[in-house]
This record gives sequence, structure tokens and C-alpha cells, in this order.
Amino acid sequence: MKIIFTETALNSLEEITDFVRRIWTNKELAILRNDIKKFNQTLNDGIVQHQKLKDFPNLRFTFIGKKQVKLIYEIVAEDVIIKLFWHCKQDPKKLSELLYEN
Repeated sequence: MKIIFTETALNSLEEITDFVRRIWTNKELAILRNDIKKFNQTLNDGIVQHQKLKDFPNLRFTFIGKKQVKLIYEIVAEDVIIKLFWHCKQDPKKLSELLYEN
């Protein structure tokens, strides 16, 4: 299974990392990085079926980084396309706007 990061996903991950670096400890940042790595392993193992987004049934998500960040992705054939990283304290209306754009 191949994992592909969209430009939006990479930008949103960078924004979240820059933001949380100011308020999280190095340990918490390490947890976020490890959770991203574990996500890949979870998909390869086929152990977990992640939840679907209510308004976007083709998209799935999982919580990472002490359940403060959503990793939103889509499975297309044999590829996993990571669409967006979303800090859960942001305005949910902005999330819908970003997902409609992508």
C-alpha cells in the first residue's frame, strides 16, 4: 500500500507542527510523529477500520497526537491519499471548506 501526501496535507502538517511546537513538549511532538508512523503500519496490517467523515463518506480519519489532531485520508485502489491534518481546536466550518476544495 502506497501512501501519498497531498500538498494540502503537507502544508497543514507544517502549520500544526509550527503551532504546537510553541505549546507542546518535545515528548508530545514525538508522540505526534510516532502516531503518523503507526498509522502506516495500521493500514498495512489491516487491523483497524477508521471512521468515515459524515459529510464526506469517501474520506476516513483517525486521531493522532494525543487525540488532538485528525489525520484525514482517502483510499483509492491500492493507494492511501492523505488529504489533511486538522487540529481539533480549529473552526470546523473551515475544515468543510478545505475538504470541498480538495
